[in-house]
Amino acid sequence: MCKYVNSCSFFQEFASRESFIWKAMIKSYCDDGGGCVRRRSYEVEGSKDLPAKVLPSGAHASKAFLALP
Repeated sequence: MCKYVNSCSFFQEFASRESFIWKAMIKSYCDDGGGCVRRRSYEVEGSKDLPAKVLPSGAHASKAFLALP
């Protein structure tokens, strides 16, 4: 588990979502920790407050993606 989950707005906002897509993203980035742009940002720039809509890939989530349960 990523050491930043307690302060990560993405994790706080979307970890409880039920959609398979959200669950897969949380597992891939937050549980396994590989390739998360947010994590690298926290490590380089400190506890910078990134908007929750910035995905771990670094892309901004679309409205359709955010509407998934």
